[in-house]
Amino acid sequence: MTVRQRDRVLITRSREGNTELAAKLAARGFVPVSVDTFELLPPETWAGVDPCLKRLAGFDWVALTSAAGVEFFASRMRDLSLPLRSRGFPLVAAVGEKTAAALKEHGVDVDFLPSSYLTKALCAELPTDRGKRVVVFRADIGDRGFVAGLRKRGFEVEDVAIYRTSPPRGGVKPLEQKFGAILFASPSAVEGFLNRLGTARPGGRLAETTVVCIGPVTAASARKAGFSRVIVAKTHTTEGMLECLSSSSNGGAS
Repeated sequence: MTVRQRDRVLITRSREGNTELAAKLAARGFVPVSVDTFELLPPETWAGVDPCLKRLAGFDWVALTSAAGVEFFASRMRDLSLPLRSRGFPLVAAVGEKTAAALKEHGVDVDFLPSSYLTKALCAELPTDRGKRVVVFRADIGDRGFVAGLRKRGFEVEDVAIYRTSPPRGGVKPLEQKFGAILFASPSAVEGFLNRLGTARPGGRLAETTVVCIGPVTAASARKAGFSRVIVAKTHTTEGMLECLSSSSNGGAS
């Protein structure tokens, strides 16, 4: 069977993320082609993390900005034999539904979700009347503006890198195929994709391929990198990206 160009979709997450996303794309009739752009690893040392985990009761809020961060957080809490929910546990804020769902899988209730699933919204909307001591667990390459914004609003913030991103070894073969779309779920995926191709900017038909981004920050990175046809998911989740992709493939607007 001949695969139509528009059905072939390039995905650019971690190996684990690409595996999960590929299955969802295949279920919708697309043909996923994976380029692993980064690996998710624990910190090189837990020395800067464990003291915060051991004194969670001293914070008013725990804020998590990704489902990956939740997994590293929950895993390390178990390693330290610390309860994930107990009397004195702080309020929990999650950046979006996927992060909240990951917390609930570990038995952690979520006390606050922003109106849109962006760190910018979480920063602007986190309630100030329920305590101002916040610990943020996130990636080593997380947006520093998030923490700066919380501090500007009067929060006392401890910014903790609970996991790190690392580029996979080696490059990728030149992309000879044509694709209907490329999916980017983070600015680091844009950078990692181009790094794996060994180029600073996309060229030719690759630059003109439709790019579906999870949110406006990622879209800005894609445009800055040189992609000319960039659209943004209405809902800033991977499911939102898939809906956007399906709509654009059928000739609809997103």
